[in-house]
Amino acid sequence: MKRGSPMERSILLISDNANLLKRLKQIMVDWQVISSPTYLPDFLLNRDGQTLIILDLDHFNGLGNRPDTLILMRQQFTGPLLAIHHQKLTSAMVYDIFDRFHFDELLSLEMPNRELFARIQQKIWRYYQPQAERQGILNLGQLKVDFKHYMVTVAGRQLTMGPVDFRLLVFFMQHENVVLTRVQIAEGVWRNRRDSTLRAIDSHISKLRKLIEADAKRPQYLQTVRGFGYIFTTVIEGEKQGV
Repeated sequence: MKRGSPMERSILLISDNANLLKRLKQIMVDWQVISSPTYLPDFLLNRDGQTLIILDLDHFNGLGNRPDTLILMRQQFTGPLLAIHHQKLTSAMVYDIFDRFHFDELLSLEMPNRELFARIQQKIWRYYQPQAERQGILNLGQLKVDFKHYMVTVAGRQLTMGPVDFRLLVFFMQHENVVLTRVQIAEGVWRNRRDSTLRAIDSHISKLRKLIEADAKRPQYLQTVRGFGYIFTTVIEGEKQGV
């Protein structure tokens, strides 16, 4: 990721309520807010930044959608998933929103903008901020990740990498000495396990090796475990051979 480049931050509003869209754009000024009357699974693929989904329950219920759609939504999306409504909800629906569909928050259109912003912002913090705040700097071997500035250096040399490769490197570093399958990598970095994603992993691994390894053909950090997947390991010079 280039130094100083902003992380993409997007909100998908599932609604046909133009006034609600306008309101969210006014209070979430640092986010790109888009709307769609239907759920867009493709919106979730290869997201290079932070993503939030807000579902308009009045709109959803008016279309006569099946509850299975909400289950599928949660299965496909591991980020902040919020519902918003104006019409009165039954107690059973409220329980289902949290217990069955596993939404993170239930908002009301009657909330003032300040409360609406605070509740949305808290969920964003819950999903996307703690890692950067807790870890700040992540060091393994000669690799250093600065979460505050989204910078990576190896042996003091700053690397230029895209957001997907940044997430991939961090994912490996957070799972040091753990053999990871392609499916685990796809779910952890791309949040899906589609065949197209699984095929793309090897290409991203090759690109990452060229960035962080002294010799990409004899990797020391990012090694192949044949028949299983990959392992990221901190190398003490001379103790291990690349694969």
